[in-house]
Amino acid sequence: MATRAEWTERVERWERSGLSAEKFARREGYRPKQLYWWRWKLRADGPSQPSPTETPRFLPVHVVADLSPVVTEPIEIALPNGRVVRVRPGFDPATLERVLALAAEEASC
Repeated sequence: MATRAEWTERVERWERSGLSAEKFARREGYRPKQLYWWRWKLRADGPSQPSPTETPRFLPVHVVADLSPVVTEPIEIALPNGRVVRVRPGFDPATLERVLALAAEEASC
């Protein structure tokens, strides 16, 4: 009994051959109905891993500049204690972290 991998390879060879299922199956020694069923089954189960004989294909990739909008307005961070921290674009993350820690304290600043 042939495995799934063997049937995958058979169906791929049949599709590449350009032959009808009847001619291809007769040449290979099995029934056309088996080819049709396995083609349906393999497609229904979704894509499988590429066969060892199949060379992976890569698509070209083009890198473009970052087109995200430039933020010019400050952002506001409202803390649960009611304090608000305004941060301008280009801030230093380490400094912001220290400021937020201080602002989050319950004691008066």
